[in-house]
Amino acid sequence: MESNSKKSRNARVLSFLGRVAPAFLAAAVLAACGGGGGGGGGRSSAPEPCDSQTSRGEDFALGSCAATTTNVFQPVTSNVVVNGTDSYTLTLDFPADLDALDTTAGFTAANKPPSDLRNIIGKLRGQAYENPVQPGDLTPPYVAITDFFETSDFETTTALPSMQYASFGTWEKFAGSGINGFNEGYLGTWFAKRPGSVVNTPPGTAATYEGRVVGVIGDDGERERVLNGRFGFSGPITIQVAAGAITSATLGTLTISFQQAGATLEVADLALNAVTFGASSAPPALTGTVSSAAGSEASSTGTYEAQYFGAGQPGAEIAGRLRFRTSNGLIAVGSFGAIRQ
Repeated sequence: MESNSKKSRNARVLSFLGRVAPAFLAAAVLAACGGGGGGGGGRSSAPEPCDSQTSRGEDFALGSCAATTTNVFQPVTSNVVVNGTDSYTLTLDFPADLDALDTTAGFTAANKPPSDLRNIIGKLRGQAYENPVQPGDLTPPYVAITDFFETSDFETTTALPSMQYASFGTWEKFAGSGINGFNEGYLGTWFAKRPGSVVNTPPGTAATYEGRVVGVIGDDGERERVLNGRFGFSGPITIQVAAGAITSATLGTLTISFQQAGATLEVADLALNAVTFGASSAPPALTGTVSSAAGSEASSTGTYEAQYFGAGQPGAEIAGRLRFRTSNGLIAVGSFGAIRQ
């Protein structure tokens, strides 16, 4: 599968999520599109150690090492404040031994990337912001966020329904210098209320929500590598609610995007059994477990958390985040937003 004339070496999927090495793409992992793994292919020198691989505990962020093409969960606390149109403040609080990476960064319209491809995660186009401003090629050190409250499918250019009360997306921090700075970084997800919205007010009746999920997936290093890199993914999500709690949710097909050097942006479907949510705790804290529907592909286990958002419309939207491991050695973090139907 290829996009329609999407060609740029500035794509976020290329820079922060890794360049494709086709020989590492397993047919059992990606659907019939074919495709490739990413990140560490073609290195001749011994991999450099990455401090990001010392796990401090599982949370909704990844420490990622391109040299070893491995990723681990990390407890990096992230908070995004949506100040208004094209105005955000991101705060990252790293574990105590990584205090030097703690970050507070602001983003405005001046921080938008020059390449539209840097707005794409999986096959969804959101809006990215980079600090410091990156007028050309994306080069560390920098911190960035993407927001998907408004989004479209980059292949079909079809716009999806916009969220009014919640924003959600990904963040990334690469603290090294120059191209080599992409070797080691931290990637995570976030969700937040938009100006004027209210949180934690559930709908008064049972409801169905439909929306989308975006995130980052890569090898956990504990088994034979499947993707050989780190990739952005996206997909649909449907959520069922009753008595104020999530009763179930299902993610549709998850799609990654990647780009070989000088080639067009391509997409491929991950061959996973459908990722599902178990029933949540009662509001306001909507938390629960992630598992998989029955099937012949890799299965998943993990956790999720979510909140209601609205203003004059209780429970108009749900946003949250999830993390999961797969039975064939992948780990993923994602965020999602969905609108009551």
